[in-house]
Amino acid sequence: MYLLYLDESGAPENADDQYFVMGGICVFERQTHWLSESVDAIGLRHLPEAGDVEFHATAITAHRTQPWHGMTSAARYKLLDDVYGVIANAHESAALFAVALHKPSFPGEDPVSLCFEDLCSRFDLLLKRLHAHGDTQRGLMILDESKFESRLQSLLGQYRRGGTRFRPVVNFADVPLFADSKATRLLQLADFVAHAVYRRYERGDTKYFDRIVSRFDAEGGQMHGLVHRCRDLPNCMCPACLSRRMQR
Repeated sequence: MYLLYLDESGAPENADDQYFVMGGICVFERQTHWLSESVDAIGLRHLPEAGDVEFHATAITAHRTQPWHGMTSAARYKLLDDVYGVIANAHESAALFAVALHKPSFPGEDPVSLCFEDLCSRFDLLLKRLHAHGDTQRGLMILDESKFESRLQSLLGQYRRGGTRFRPVVNFADVPLFADSKATRLLQLADFVAHAVYRRYERGDTKYFDRIVSRFDAEGGQMHGLVHRCRDLPNCMCPACLSRRMQR
């Protein structure tokens, strides 16, 4: 089974944000232990006295609360870099997924539902591709506990019965599961993926995005795992848009 851990970055209802991002990391079930251990090791290396600390990219960057407030800038940036290194160097079976939605392009539509539908379709596409190569797997989506829980469970139920607007989805084992991000390092890694994508599209900050961009799901030179949904930038040169234009 493949597990897709998802988190969001940016507030869907905040008019000051141009973008809302939902994204994360997809891993084969046997890889979760090793990724969790790698992140645990970063915590022991950087914060040996702090115990089991949750890694949240925005909190580390803002450094307003402990233990981040007590760390030097150099130490915090090294910790961030180490976590992104875990993502960049994950097992070859791992793949990243994210949708960067330009909210003004979709007035009156729900950013959460739009991103989730796209991700469901793209995760299912990966599972179909694996099946075509003789590796039949089911997929399960795991998200951070949030106010979107009942909505997303209902949406995936609809997609499993009638498909998304893009294609049928047939490879999910069940409705999405929701967990406390403090309890799983994989949801914390999903947070880092969403954060990097949000910073790239909302702020033009590519530092961490560039570190992980090669890990987004792709096949034959086309990037499937990263989507930039914006109606006002037909000539956008971001990796997602450029990849699609090159395949036409």
